[in-house]
Amino acid sequence: MKRLFVLALLALTLVLFAQKVTLTFMTPLGGPDGAYMDEIIKKFNATHPDIEVVHLVVVSSVDYKQKLSAGIATKTAPHVLFIRKHDMPIFFDHLKVLGKDELRKYGIDIDDVYPSVLDGLIKDGGVYGIPLDVWIFYMAYRRDNFKKAGLDPDKPPYTRQEFEAALEALKKVTPAGVAPWCESPAWDWIFIHTMWQFGGDILTPDFKKPAFRKAAVEALKYLMYLQDKGYFSREAVDTGPTFESGAGSILITGIWTMGAWKEVLGENFGYAPAPQIGTTKAVFGGSHVLAMPRVMVEDPKVYEAAMTWIKYLWDNAIDWYAAGQAPARKSIAESEELKRRLPHIYTVAQQLPYVKTFQTFPYIAEIVAEIAVYVQDVLITRNLTPEEAMRRAEEAVQEILDDYWATVGRRK
Repeated sequence: MKRLFVLALLALTLVLFAQKVTLTFMTPLGGPDGAYMDEIIKKFNATHPDIEVVHLVVVSSVDYKQKLSAGIATKTAPHVLFIRKHDMPIFFDHLKVLGKDELRKYGIDIDDVYPSVLDGLIKDGGVYGIPLDVWIFYMAYRRDNFKKAGLDPDKPPYTRQEFEAALEALKKVTPAGVAPWCESPAWDWIFIHTMWQFGGDILTPDFKKPAFRKAAVEALKYLMYLQDKGYFSREAVDTGPTFESGAGSILITGIWTMGAWKEVLGENFGYAPAPQIGTTKAVFGGSHVLAMPRVMVEDPKVYEAAMTWIKYLWDNAIDWYAAGQAPARKSIAESEELKRRLPHIYTVAQQLPYVKTFQTFPYIAEIVAEIAVYVQDVLITRNLTPEEAMRRAEEAVQEILDDYWATVGRRK
């Protein structure tokens, strides 16, 4: 009898094992945030014996896109993607489009996602993917330096006037050769953030022409003004050591840095929404999006398992935000739970109604890199005026756009 029971148990185990679905989940999480995701995966696997999620980490955007392209072509791609939104456009034709009604069946209300985060991901009433988070800019500041400068560390600057007044006060307690706003002018995302605050965008809505020139010139002139006042560096800066040592006082940077600064600086770490130094209420952001290569979820069992995993991430997103991300969903960003569990994330998340993300053009990263060359000719070498630099940048970007659209036309 005992032998029959053991055999029956073994048979049942083999059946269950045969029914188990293994999902490959590819992310770019190579830093401490990867450990947060590993813990979430561990909890999911423990509570879903019929599904196993395997975490595949590919940090570089270039490597991520190459691996995904090869996988789609050979039908060996990951089943679920955790992909940067601006890396998605070249894969749109290969991603499974999820309708709103389909998502509601799984308890996912895509209308809860901030519209600017969802922008560019919508097709025929469905979506190419589900934004899980927003990596948004905020202002990190040294509370100790604020006190030394006679500033109230509980009232960080928000307007342009307040920002400049704070920088002037901080300049008096800043070592020679260092700027109180110690972010590097070589970082292209800082320029994009500032340009957006001056009302510009990178491309026109149809992606046929550059749209940044006027706002970019205004943004560059303002950044040059801050440099001339000694508030903002004129050289590429090693930002981390400068801020950590207390030589610099302010960073406008990404939310993903909050955990590290909290640990290193303790009570001297201050955080606040990014100051509005331009003429338009805007703040830089990006998003990690959950998506599925269509060719990998054609099997209904695999698709069901993939959606089960996606729904788990949707339901347990706050566990992920502890890694240093803001919610993509309005209901979480405004919730008392977020305020109670992650007050620093909650504070920064109040900017989400006016966050901007990169336009979903396939070569947006290459375009930003091209513009950055001319930005450095203004802010670092001062070889060009803002007007001349952005005229040249506009011409270079137009060449990229013309080549792209000519190629698309040939394919058709």
